[in-house]
Amino acid sequence: MKKLVIIFVYTIFWSCGDDFLDNPPNIGLTPDKLTDLASAQALLYGAYAQIRPFVSQSALYSAGMMRDVVNRNRGEYDNFYGHEIGTNMTSWQYTSGFTALGTVNKIFADDLANTAATDAEKSAVLADAHFLRALIYFDLNNYWGDPITDYTVPLLELPLSIDDRVSCAKTSELSAFIESEIENARAHFQEASSGISNYYAATALAARIYFFHEKYDSAYARANEVITSGQYSLESDVTEVFTAPGNSNEIIFKIMFNSVDGSGVSPSARIFEAYQASPTLGFYSMNTNGVAAEMIMDEEDSRYTGLYSSDDNYVYVEKYTTDQMHYQYIRLAEMHLTRAEANIMINGSVNQQDVDDINVLRNRAKPSSALTSIPTKDQALNMLFEDRTKELAFELGDHFLNTKRLKFGIIRTQDEGEGFKTYSEWIELLLYPFPGNEVDIHGLTRSGN
Repeated sequence: MKKLVIIFVYTIFWSCGDDFLDNPPNIGLTPDKLTDLASAQALLYGAYAQIRPFVSQSALYSAGMMRDVVNRNRGEYDNFYGHEIGTNMTSWQYTSGFTALGTVNKIFADDLANTAATDAEKSAVLADAHFLRALIYFDLNNYWGDPITDYTVPLLELPLSIDDRVSCAKTSELSAFIESEIENARAHFQEASSGISNYYAATALAARIYFFHEKYDSAYARANEVITSGQYSLESDVTEVFTAPGNSNEIIFKIMFNSVDGSGVSPSARIFEAYQASPTLGFYSMNTNGVAAEMIMDEEDSRYTGLYSSDDNYVYVEKYTTDQMHYQYIRLAEMHLTRAEANIMINGSVNQQDVDDINVLRNRAKPSSALTSIPTKDQALNMLFEDRTKELAFELGDHFLNTKRLKFGIIRTQDEGEGFKTYSEWIELLLYPFPGNEVDIHGLTRSGN
C-alpha cells in the first residue's frame, strides 16, 4: 500500500505549473482535510520525490561554474563555463526546491497536534518535514545567497495564497532558520516511531550545515556523534561505495532509485547522463587544466584510478556508472573530513585524532600518503582541502562550497588569460539569478528593496 501512495503522489506533483510560489502543489489535501496520518505521510512522500531533481543540480551546475569540467556537447551549459549564468537551468533547481517546500509547508499548516495518531507517529512526520526544509533551504541559500548584500531567497514557513507576495530574506536569518530546522528534525527523530529518513541522517546533515556555516564546535560534535555511533563503516575500497545499486554501509543518507521516476527525474540518472563515459552521449568530462584535476589526477590514488577513466580526449567521471543507482547524499568519509577540520579550527592546532581522520581515508586510497607525524595547522588544512576535493569531487557541489567557504580563487577562462580570478572577482558572478516569473510576480531583488 505504501508503494501505491508514493506513485500516486509523485505522479500528481509533477503536473504542477511554473508559478510555484503562488500555487503550491494541489493534491486535494487542503488543511481542513489533513486530519489523518496517512494524508501527512502522503505529502512527505511527495516532497521526497520532488527533491530528486533538486539534489542533482548542485553537483552538475557547481562543477561547471568552478570549471572542474569541460562541456563537450551540451550547448545550454556553455554559459556556466563563461560565468554568464542564465535562468534556463537554475530556474529548474529553484522550482523543484520551492515546490517541495510548498508541499512540506502544508504539513505545518495543519493542526497536527489534533491528528489521530500517537505522539511517536506525529514526531516521525515532523522529523522528516523539518529535515527536508533544512536540506532544501541549505542548498538554496548556498547558491542564491549574496554575501555582499546579505540577501537570499524568500523564507516561507507556511503555504502561500494566490494573493500573497514575498521578498528576499537575509542570509543570516535563513542560516539561523536552517540550523533550527535541522535541530528540530534531530529532536523529533529521537522521539519518532519511524520515519522516511532517520536521526543519524539528520545529524550528518547538521554536521555539514554547521561546517559550511563555520560553526565548528557544532560541526565537530555532530560529525563525531555519527562516527562514534558505530552505525556506519568505511568500505575497504572506495569503489564499493559506488557499486550499483548503492547499498554500502558507508552511506548515511541516500535517495532511493525508483524505476517510476524516469531518467529525467532520478538524480542518479541525471548524474549518469552528464558524466557517462561516452564521447557522444555524455556531456561533462573532467577539465584536466582545472584546480580539482590537479589534485585528483594521481595514478597512485584509488580515488582516481577506481572512479575515473580516460581515452585520448577525455577524462570521465565514473562515480555513477548506471542510471539505476541510489543517490549517495551523505557518506561517512565526509564526516571524518569534517570532524578533523572542525577540530583543527576549534583548537588552532592538530592532534592525533585529526591525523587519524586524515589517515583513515589516505590508507584506503593511497597508503604511501598516510601521515607519520603531526603536521602544523596550515599544513593540515591544506591537506584537508586536497583530500576533501579528492574524496568528494563531483558530489553535491562540495568543491564549490568549500572554495567559497575558504574564499579561494578559481581559474580564469581561456579568454581571460592564465592565472586565477580572486574570490572578490568571482563571488557575485556565481550567484544564481531568480526565475523571471518570480521577479515579475514578487519583485525579488537581493538589494534589499
